[in-house]
Amino acid sequence: MQQQLLTSGQWTAFRTRPFSKTPAPGSVPAAIFVTAIDTNPLAADPQPIILARREAFDAGLTVLTSLTDGKVHVCQASGGKLGGHPSGQVTFNQFAGPHPAGLAGTHIHFLEPVSLKKQVWYLNYQDVIAIGRLFLDGELYSERVIALGGPQVKEPRLIESCCGASLDELLAGELLEGENRVISGSVLSGTHAQGPYAFLGRYHLQVSVVKEGREKELFGWVMPGKDKFSITRTTLGHFLKHKLFSFSTDTNGGERAMVPIGNYERVMPLDILPTHLLRDLLAGDTDSAQALGCLELDEEDLALCTYVCPAKYEYGPLLRDVLTRIEQEG
Repeated sequence: MQQQLLTSGQWTAFRTRPFSKTPAPGSVPAAIFVTAIDTNPLAADPQPIILARREAFDAGLTVLTSLTDGKVHVCQASGGKLGGHPSGQVTFNQFAGPHPAGLAGTHIHFLEPVSLKKQVWYLNYQDVIAIGRLFLDGELYSERVIALGGPQVKEPRLIESCCGASLDELLAGELLEGENRVISGSVLSGTHAQGPYAFLGRYHLQVSVVKEGREKELFGWVMPGKDKFSITRTTLGHFLKHKLFSFSTDTNGGERAMVPIGNYERVMPLDILPTHLLRDLLAGDTDSAQALGCLELDEEDLALCTYVCPAKYEYGPLLRDVLTRIEQEG
C-alpha cells in the first residue's frame, strides 16, 4: 500500500503530528485522523461532498486501516451522517462548536495526544476520496471541490477544480473591482496567492478574497465603530451580534507589547495555557513551549490567537521556528 501511494504521489496527502511534515516512508503512526468537518470561515460543508462520493471515501478508509495498527478516526460535525464502515479500526467522532472545532489539532488533542515518542498522521476528507479512487480505478484523481468566498467575490459558491489550479484563471471575472488579496485557503491561516504562488495549495479546499486595507482613518479610535468587529467591548460592533462585517487586510494597528487580557483563552478550546505558551514562543523558549503543549500544534491552531492579539503578533511563524529547533535539536 505504501509503495503504491508513494509511486502515485498520494503519499504527500499525509502529515504528521508533531511537526506537520510528510511522514517518512516505512514509518507507522499510532493513529490516523481524517478531517471530515471544516469550521474555517466560508468553508464548504464536507458532508454532501463525501456522501456523493461515498464508495471512494469508504475505499480510502480501508486503505488507511492498512497503514496503522491503531485507530482511523473520522472526525465529523455533530449530527453527521457518516458511519457504518465494516472495519473495526474505523471510529466516527463528532465535534461541535465554532472554529477551531474542525481542525485536526483539536481532534488529536482530545482523542490521541502526541509527543516526541508518539506520532499520528492526519489528512482531509477529499484526499481520502482521492486515495479511494486510486485503488478503485487505478487512476490518479485530482478533482477537488473548492469553496470560493469572501467579501470581494461576486458570486460565492462551490466549484469543481483540480489540485494546483491556477487561481488567476479560476478567478477571472469573479472579483469586484479594486485592490484585492487572493488567499489560497482560509483567511485565518491560508497563503497569499500572488505571482508565482497564485495556485491552489496542496492542502487547501477553499479560496478567500478580501480587500487590501490601504485606507487611513483619522481619529478612528474615538468613533463608536459600528462597522468594526471586536472581540472585546472596545467598539459598538461588538454588541451587534447578528451584523455581517466586511473584513479587509487592515490590522488596525501595529506591533506593541503583549497584553494578557484573556483574549487568547476565549478562542483556545485546548486544555493548555495559551498566554504562557505564546509568551514562550515569543521568547523562543523551546523547553517551556514543549512542556506547555506546542508539539500538538500547527500554525493553523494559533490563527485565532493571532487574530485576537492586541499586540498584532503573528504566532504561526513563531511556532514554526520553535518546532523546527525542537526537531533539529531533539
